[in-house]
Amino acid sequence: MKKQYRLKRRAAFAYVYRKGEKSSARDLLLLSARSREGLKIGLSVSKKVGNAVARNRVKRLLREAINPLTDRIDDGYMYVIVARPTIAGLPLLKVSEEVTAAFTRARKLKC
Repeated sequence: MKKQYRLKRRAAFAYVYRKGEKSSARDLLLLSARSREGLKIGLSVSKKVGNAVARNRVKRLLREAINPLTDRIDDGYMYVIVARPTIAGLPLLKVSEEVTAAFTRARKLKC
């Protein structure tokens, strides 16, 4: 995921949590809210997922899973992907499927 697409500010995360629409997959939750800044994606991986090594691995996997989808994602929204603890042991292929399923279920992918 390119740095220009990253959601960084705490206020932006709070806005998405407060106003966002929820869509879930088995191992993650996708929140989406309208954006004036264009496409922004934030990752939330809590300590329930595991130690620092496991959390950083999950964040790397999520970024890699989002990379091929950035051209197809609806760019009028800010997104927050919340990882559930079950995602920690999954390989990249499964994480990619989960991310694609969450965006598809939310109807945020362009065909």
